Amino acid sequence: MSALRWRLADYLEARNLTAYALGKAMGTSYMNTVYRMTRRGQEPTRIDLPTLLSVLDGLRKLTGEDVQLTDVLEYVPD
Repeated sequence: MSALRWRLADYLEARNLTAYALGKAMGTSYMNTVYRMTRRGQEPTRIDLPTLLSVLDGLRKLTGEDVQLTDVLEYVPD
């Protein structure tokens, strides 16, 4: 069965960023959600689209880079 794999922890690590910094850049008060998304092996299996958009916007704000969905999620075929 195909799967989606989170790459957010890798993305943050490669840029020496923290989940806390991402949460602040996202402007969220739901830091537990941000921490869960960046905890390898314990990432959420479901996420709503507005939250995903906030992650991408927060990363853009932090890095000044053009961040794409494929930077934080990876499609893994069978």
